[in-house]
Amino acid sequence: MAPWVPTRKKDITRLLSILKLKPGEKFLEIGCGDGRVSYAVAQSFPKAHVFGIEIAFPMFVLAYTRKITGKQSNYHVSLANAFKQDFNHYDIIYVYGMPDKMWAKIIPKFLKEAKVGSKLYSYVFSIPEEYRENVISYGEEHEAKIHILEKK
Repeated sequence: MAPWVPTRKKDITRLLSILKLKPGEKFLEIGCGDGRVSYAVAQSFPKAHVFGIEIAFPMFVLAYTRKITGKQSNYHVSLANAFKQDFNHYDIIYVYGMPDKMWAKIIPKFLKEAKVGSKLYSYVFSIPEEYRENVISYGEEHEAKIHILEKK
């Protein structure tokens, strides 16, 4: 969906401050890269179930290494294709992906499969106008925005 560009540490901190993940809920990071975001979520929300999926084998190895060397038993990572995942298992889905893939594939898939109340978090790239009535955006003018689309 995109070349690997890691999420900035300060933006991970900001994400964690707005993330409302309850015990037992499931978080999915699509294209988790080296796993830095999903692992930080697992650390901050130890009673939630956190999953990272990555399709590129070299990046998956980095994320898997983070899992096996870390201490978060609630963090899981797999080598998988996001378009073959069933989104209805997750309460929150986080993606830092290119807009063309987001708009054409991820958002329609999310709206079709996710359960009501689930949220899609998009880092940097905004949600298209046609979905804006259900979107909240966080971030100041000089910051990368985090956009949240809720399934109604």
